[in-house]
Amino acid sequence: MRKVGLILVALLFGLFGIYGISAEKITLIVASGSKTSPSYAVLAKQAERYMQMHPNIEIKIQEMPWSSTLQHDMYATWLSGQLPYPDILRLDIIWPPEFASAGWVIPLDEYIEAAGIDLSDFLPGPINGVTWQGKIYAIPYFTDAGLLYYRKDLLEKYGFEPPETFQDLKEQALYIMEKEGIPNGFVWQGDAYEGLTCDFLEFLWGNGGDVLDAQGNVVIDSPEAVEALEIMVDYIKSGVSPEGVTTYKEEDARNVFQRGDAIFMRNWPYAWKKLNAPDSPVAGKVGVKPMVHGPGKKSAATLGGWNLAINAYSRHPKEAFDFIMYLTSPENMKELAIEAGLSPTRASLYKNPQVLAANPFWKYFYDVLLGARPRPVHPRYPEISNVIFTEVHRALTGEITPAQAIKNMADRIRQIVGGGGG
Repeated sequence: MRKVGLILVALLFGLFGIYGISAEKITLIVASGSKTSPSYAVLAKQAERYMQMHPNIEIKIQEMPWSSTLQHDMYATWLSGQLPYPDILRLDIIWPPEFASAGWVIPLDEYIEAAGIDLSDFLPGPINGVTWQGKIYAIPYFTDAGLLYYRKDLLEKYGFEPPETFQDLKEQALYIMEKEGIPNGFVWQGDAYEGLTCDFLEFLWGNGGDVLDAQGNVVIDSPEAVEALEIMVDYIKSGVSPEGVTTYKEEDARNVFQRGDAIFMRNWPYAWKKLNAPDSPVAGKVGVKPMVHGPGKKSAATLGGWNLAINAYSRHPKEAFDFIMYLTSPENMKELAIEAGLSPTRASLYKNPQVLAANPFWKYFYDVLLGARPRPVHPRYPEISNVIFTEVHRALTGEITPAQAIKNMADRIRQIVGGGGG
């Protein structure tokens, strides 16, 4: 009897070898957000289903801190030490070039080609954001983009169509502020941090300017860039935006707008549900649209979102890739959208009735996402951003002129991209 058992064991191991199935239990560790986030619960549910389908694989979820800065620093510490875990990293849209350049994550093109995977359903902005030097280093997981929120009830009351240009917004805001006694026309993120870089880029791109060209040359020292910053400064000087906007982050702007103390707000999609909560003073009174822009120019939105990449030191990259493609499949991305309210990176899901029923305003959001652009794709982007928001903030607070701020940006960014000190 013992002999028969040994023969069966040998046969099973032979089958595992023939079909490439490992008899060894493989553990994959995937980084996630905090346990309190809706995405964590969805990830845990999907991981459980995956393990049922793949009995030889165990998925463990590594909870990460809420702060993206802390997450980045933890990754940098682990990967600098060549630690093999987590196998799957969840990267902010601004990190793939840095991580790829450092050799911390692997290119996925060969895996994509070998699996015959078609990425054409993914939105172009997120794909551009995870591409560095012609190779894809992550799969887009969920996305984000800047929006213009407005008080649709007040615009309708005074016969205004939602503004298209920077000047339209200024004129409508000043008119309604006077008529209604509302203290603020337009609130946004003006503190000296990453959020200000995002806001400035939307003014810059929407006025026809840019930071880097397609070849990576610094082109921010342009008349379009100076004018874009002058418009932001003028919003404060003219009273359209409060002086205190230079201390605002996302929640500061949302709280002012949600109290009914502003007519327009630039913010991310997360604010929609909060603005329309049953106890919100502006529930049912809010509209959304793409950001305003310069005359004859196109609206632009700064791209946000998170992506899944493979640790270059992982012992199980093939299995990690398979799990990433499982998480980003249409079915699982649909579940993430419905249950966690996170915006899909697959275009087809914005036409899905169940997804739209759970997130009605996404029918407006899709057009914004199509125009969303990644922040300057460069391995030293954090340094570039620090220069941008520092100099923009100095101009907003009146310390220097917009022209001087743009010149300072150009000089310092050239040092960074040219390999010099930031």
